[in-house]
Amino acid sequence: MTQNLVITGYGWLAGYVGEALNDDFNIVGTSRSRDKCHALQAQGIEALEYALGDNTKPLERYLPNATLLLNVPPGRRSTNLDAFTKHMLSLIDSAIRAGVAHIVFISTTSVYGDNTDETLTAQAQTNPQTASAKAHVAIEQYLLSLREQINVSIVRLAGLVGPDRHPARSLSGRQLEAGNKRINLVHVFDIVKALGEIIRCTPLNDTIHLCSLSHPKRGLYYVEAAKAMGIEPPDFTGTDAEPGGKVIDARECWAQLGITPEFADPYRMF
Repeated sequence: MTQNLVITGYGWLAGYVGEALNDDFNIVGTSRSRDKCHALQAQGIEALEYALGDNTKPLERYLPNATLLLNVPPGRRSTNLDAFTKHMLSLIDSAIRAGVAHIVFISTTSVYGDNTDETLTAQAQTNPQTASAKAHVAIEQYLLSLREQINVSIVRLAGLVGPDRHPARSLSGRQLEAGNKRINLVHVFDIVKALGEIIRCTPLNDTIHLCSLSHPKRGLYYVEAAKAMGIEPPDFTGTDAEPGGKVIDARECWAQLGITPEFADPYRMF
Protein backbone atom coordinates (compact mmCIF):
# COMPACT_ATOMS: atom_id res chain seq x y z
CA MET A 1 0.00 0.00 0.00
CA THR A 2 1.38 3.42 -0.99
CA GLN A 3 2.25 5.60 1.99
CA ASN A 4 0.50 8.94 2.39
CA LEU A 5 2.46 12.17 2.24
CA VAL A 6 0.19 14.73 3.87
CA ILE A 7 1.15 18.34 3.12
CA THR A 8 -0.55 20.99 5.22
CA GLY A 9 -0.55 24.32 3.44
CA TYR A 10 -0.39 23.26 -0.21
CA GLY A 11 1.13 26.42 -1.62
CA TRP A 12 4.05 27.36 -3.86
CA LEU A 13 6.71 25.09 -2.35
CA ALA A 14 4.31 22.20 -1.81
CA GLY A 15 3.41 22.24 -5.50
CA TYR A 16 7.00 21.42 -6.43
CA VAL A 17 7.33 18.81 -3.67
CA GLY A 18 4.07 17.09 -4.57
CA GLU A 19 4.97 16.93 -8.26
CA ALA A 20 8.39 15.44 -7.49
CA LEU A 21 7.13 12.78 -5.05
CA ASN A 22 3.81 11.92 -6.68
CA ASP A 23 5.10 8.61 -8.06
CA ASP A 24 6.34 7.45 -4.64
CA PHE A 25 3.54 8.61 -2.34
CA ASN A 26 -0.17 9.22 -2.26
CA ILE A 27 -0.15 13.01 -1.99
CA VAL A 28 -2.76 14.57 0.29
CA GLY A 29 -2.81 18.36 0.32
CA THR A 30 -4.71 20.79 2.53
CA SER A 31 -5.85 24.29 1.70
CA ARG A 32 -8.15 26.83 3.32
CA SER A 33 -9.65 27.53 -0.10
CA ARG A 34 -12.38 25.33 -1.55
CA ASP A 35 -11.45 26.52 -5.05
CA LYS A 36 -7.81 25.57 -4.44
CA CYS A 37 -8.93 22.12 -3.27
CA HIS A 38 -10.91 21.66 -6.49
CA ALA A 39 -7.83 22.70 -8.50
CA LEU A 40 -5.67 20.19 -6.62
CA GLN A 41 -8.18 17.42 -7.22
CA ALA A 42 -8.08 18.23 -10.93
CA GLN A 43 -4.32 17.58 -10.75
CA GLY A 44 -4.91 14.16 -9.22
CA ILE A 45 -4.06 15.23 -5.67
CA GLU A 46 -6.29 14.19 -2.80
CA ALA A 47 -7.31 17.55 -1.35
CA LEU A 48 -8.83 18.44 1.99
CA GLU A 49 -10.27 21.83 2.92
CA TYR A 50 -8.58 22.58 6.22
CA ALA A 51 -7.44 25.70 8.07
CA LEU A 52 -5.14 25.67 11.06
CA GLY A 53 -7.30 25.46 14.18
CA ASP A 54 -10.05 23.43 12.49
CA ASN A 55 -11.13 20.05 13.82
CA THR A 56 -8.36 17.65 12.85
CA LYS A 57 -10.55 14.53 12.66
CA PRO A 58 -10.98 14.67 8.83
CA LEU A 59 -7.20 15.02 8.49
CA GLU A 60 -6.35 12.25 10.95
CA ARG A 61 -7.76 9.49 8.73
CA TYR A 62 -4.82 10.07 6.33
CA LEU A 63 -2.12 10.11 9.02
CA PRO A 64 -1.53 6.53 10.27
CA ASN A 65 2.02 5.57 9.19
CA ALA A 66 2.15 8.69 7.02
CA THR A 67 4.69 11.46 6.61
CA LEU A 68 3.27 14.85 7.59
CA LEU A 69 4.92 17.87 5.98
CA LEU A 70 4.07 20.99 8.00
CA ASN A 71 4.30 23.93 5.63
CA VAL A 72 1.92 26.52 7.08
CA PRO A 73 3.37 30.05 7.05
CA PRO A 74 2.32 32.23 9.98
CA GLY A 75 2.45 35.54 8.15
CA ARG A 76 5.65 37.54 8.53
CA ARG A 77 3.86 40.80 9.39
CA SER A 78 1.79 39.32 12.21
CA THR A 79 2.82 40.54 15.64
CA ASN A 80 0.89 38.08 17.82
CA LEU A 81 1.21 34.47 16.79
CA ASP A 82 0.19 32.79 20.05
CA ALA A 83 -2.89 31.28 18.40
CA PHE A 84 -0.85 30.09 15.41
CA THR A 85 1.68 28.39 17.67
CA LYS A 86 -1.03 26.84 19.84
CA HIS A 87 -2.84 25.43 16.80
CA MET A 88 0.38 24.05 15.31
CA LEU A 89 1.26 22.24 18.54
CA SER A 90 -2.29 20.89 18.74
CA LEU A 91 -2.03 19.62 15.16
CA ILE A 92 1.25 17.88 16.02
CA ASP A 93 -0.36 16.22 19.05
CA SER A 94 -3.32 15.08 16.94
CA ALA A 95 -0.97 13.63 14.30
CA ILE A 96 0.92 11.64 16.91
CA ARG A 97 -2.30 10.27 18.39
CA ALA A 98 -3.35 9.25 14.88
CA GLY A 99 -0.13 7.26 14.42
CA VAL A 100 1.87 9.47 12.04
CA ALA A 101 5.31 8.03 11.29
CA HIS A 102 7.37 11.13 10.48
CA ILE A 103 6.83 14.88 10.83
CA VAL A 104 8.83 17.23 8.62
CA PHE A 105 8.63 20.88 9.65
CA ILE A 106 9.50 23.65 7.20
CA SER A 107 11.16 26.35 9.26
CA THR A 108 13.20 29.42 8.37
CA THR A 109 16.70 30.79 8.79
CA SER A 110 15.11 33.93 10.27
CA VAL A 111 15.30 32.05 13.59
CA TYR A 112 18.94 33.24 13.81
CA GLY A 113 17.94 36.91 13.72
CA ASP A 114 19.61 39.58 11.61
CA ASN A 115 21.83 41.37 14.11
CA THR A 116 24.93 39.36 13.36
CA ASP A 117 27.78 39.26 10.87
CA GLU A 118 28.66 35.69 11.78
CA THR A 119 28.85 32.57 9.66
CA LEU A 120 26.18 30.26 11.04
CA THR A 121 26.00 26.48 10.94
CA ALA A 122 22.82 24.61 11.79
CA GLN A 123 24.12 24.24 15.36
CA ALA A 124 24.28 28.02 15.88
CA GLN A 125 22.27 29.58 18.68
CA THR A 126 18.89 30.90 17.60
CA ASN A 127 18.09 34.55 18.24
CA PRO A 128 14.56 35.12 16.93
CA GLN A 129 13.54 38.77 16.74
CA THR A 130 10.20 38.72 14.90
CA ALA A 131 6.95 37.12 16.00
CA SER A 132 7.22 34.70 13.08
CA ALA A 133 10.75 33.63 13.99
CA LYS A 134 9.78 33.18 17.65
CA ALA A 135 6.82 31.01 16.64
CA HIS A 136 9.06 28.85 14.46
CA VAL A 137 11.54 28.35 17.32
CA ALA A 138 8.74 27.33 19.70
CA ILE A 139 7.45 24.74 17.22
CA GLU A 140 10.96 23.45 16.53
CA GLN A 141 11.64 23.00 20.25
CA TYR A 142 8.37 21.18 20.78
CA LEU A 143 9.06 18.79 17.92
CA LEU A 144 12.58 18.07 19.13
CA SER A 145 11.17 17.17 22.55
CA LEU A 146 9.12 14.41 20.87
CA ARG A 147 11.98 12.55 19.18
CA GLU A 148 11.63 9.51 21.43
CA GLN A 149 8.05 9.09 20.21
CA ILE A 150 8.31 9.89 16.52
CA ASN A 151 10.70 10.68 13.67
CA VAL A 152 11.14 14.44 13.34
CA SER A 153 12.95 16.47 10.68
CA ILE A 154 13.31 20.25 10.91
CA VAL A 155 14.39 22.03 7.73
CA ARG A 156 15.19 25.73 7.94
CA LEU A 157 15.08 27.44 4.56
CA ALA A 158 16.91 30.56 3.41
CA GLY A 159 15.22 32.97 0.99
CA LEU A 160 13.22 31.08 -1.63
CA VAL A 161 13.98 31.26 -5.34
CA GLY A 162 12.48 29.31 -8.23
CA PRO A 163 11.75 29.50 -11.95
CA ASP A 164 8.75 31.72 -11.22
CA ARG A 165 10.01 33.46 -8.08
CA HIS A 166 12.97 35.74 -7.35
CA PRO A 167 13.40 38.52 -4.75
CA ALA A 168 14.82 40.85 -7.40
CA ARG A 169 11.32 41.30 -8.79
CA SER A 170 9.96 42.76 -5.55
CA LEU A 171 13.06 44.96 -5.17
CA SER A 172 12.90 46.37 -8.70
CA GLY A 173 13.26 50.17 -8.84
CA ARG A 174 13.46 50.62 -5.07
CA GLN A 175 15.92 52.79 -3.10
CA LEU A 176 17.51 50.56 -0.47
CA GLU A 177 20.25 50.67 2.16
CA ALA A 178 22.92 48.22 3.30
CA GLY A 179 24.04 47.01 -0.11
CA ASN A 180 26.99 45.33 1.61
CA LYS A 181 24.77 42.76 3.36
CA ARG A 182 25.32 39.25 2.08
CA ILE A 183 22.48 37.25 0.57
CA ASN A 184 21.22 33.86 1.69
CA LEU A 185 19.06 32.17 -0.95
CA VAL A 186 18.08 28.61 -1.82
CA HIS A 187 16.54 27.31 -5.04
CA VAL A 188 13.34 25.29 -4.92
CA PHE A 189 14.85 22.50 -7.07
CA ASP A 190 17.54 21.96 -4.43
CA ILE A 191 14.96 22.08 -1.63
CA VAL A 192 12.91 19.40 -3.40
CA LYS A 193 15.97 17.15 -3.71
CA ALA A 194 16.67 17.54 -0.01
CA LEU A 195 13.08 16.94 1.07
CA GLY A 196 12.87 13.94 -1.23
CA GLU A 197 15.90 12.41 0.47
CA ILE A 198 14.55 13.16 3.95
CA ILE A 199 11.03 11.90 3.25
CA ARG A 200 11.99 8.79 1.25
CA CYS A 201 15.05 7.64 3.13
CA THR A 202 16.51 9.61 5.98
CA PRO A 203 14.48 11.10 8.83
CA LEU A 204 16.86 13.55 10.47
CA ASN A 205 15.68 13.57 14.08
CA ASP A 206 17.60 16.81 14.05
CA THR A 207 17.67 20.27 12.47
CA ILE A 208 19.33 21.33 9.23
CA HIS A 209 19.29 24.47 7.14
CA LEU A 210 19.46 24.83 3.36
CA CYS A 211 21.13 27.67 1.50
CA SER A 212 23.34 28.31 -1.51
CA LEU A 213 27.08 28.03 -0.96
CA SER A 214 28.12 31.55 -1.91
CA HIS A 215 26.90 34.86 -0.54
CA PRO A 216 27.54 37.94 -2.67
CA LYS A 217 26.63 41.44 -1.52
CA ARG A 218 23.02 42.17 -2.20
CA GLY A 219 23.85 45.56 -3.73
CA LEU A 220 25.75 43.73 -6.45
CA TYR A 221 23.66 40.61 -6.80
CA TYR A 222 20.17 42.08 -7.07
CA VAL A 223 21.31 44.70 -9.58
CA GLU A 224 22.78 41.97 -11.80
CA ALA A 225 19.69 39.81 -11.35
CA ALA A 226 17.36 42.65 -12.31
CA LYS A 227 19.38 43.46 -15.41
CA ALA A 228 19.33 39.81 -16.47
CA MET A 229 15.54 39.74 -16.02
CA GLY A 230 15.08 42.92 -18.00
CA ILE A 231 13.54 44.86 -15.11
CA GLU A 232 14.58 48.10 -13.44
CA PRO A 233 17.34 47.37 -10.93
CA PRO A 234 17.17 48.52 -7.32
CA ASP A 235 19.55 51.23 -6.12
CA PHE A 236 21.49 50.35 -2.97
CA THR A 237 23.63 52.54 -0.75
CA GLY A 238 26.58 51.12 1.17
CA THR A 239 27.53 48.49 -1.39
CA ASP A 240 31.21 49.47 -1.28
CA ALA A 241 31.48 48.79 2.46
CA GLU A 242 33.00 45.59 3.79
CA PRO A 243 30.66 42.58 3.46
CA GLY A 244 28.30 42.31 6.42
CA GLY A 245 25.27 40.40 7.61
CA LYS A 246 24.86 36.77 8.52
CA VAL A 247 26.03 33.92 6.31
CA ILE A 248 24.05 30.67 6.39
CA ASP A 249 26.70 27.97 6.04
CA ALA A 250 24.87 24.88 4.76
CA ARG A 251 27.86 22.84 3.58
CA GLU A 252 27.58 20.24 6.35
CA CYS A 253 23.81 19.95 5.84
CA TRP A 254 24.10 19.26 2.11
CA ALA A 255 26.88 16.75 2.81
CA GLN A 256 24.73 15.05 5.47
CA LEU A 257 22.08 14.46 2.81
CA GLY A 258 24.61 13.38 0.17
CA ILE A 259 23.50 16.21 -2.13
CA THR A 260 25.52 18.70 -4.14
CA PRO A 261 23.14 21.62 -4.71
CA GLU A 262 22.59 22.40 -8.37
CA PHE A 263 22.23 26.09 -7.53
CA ALA A 264 25.16 26.42 -5.13
CA ASP A 265 26.00 29.67 -6.94
CA PRO A 266 23.12 32.18 -6.64
CA TYR A 267 24.17 33.76 -9.94
CA ARG A 268 22.77 30.60 -11.56
CA MET A 269 19.32 31.38 -10.11
CA PHE A 270 18.39 33.93 -12.78
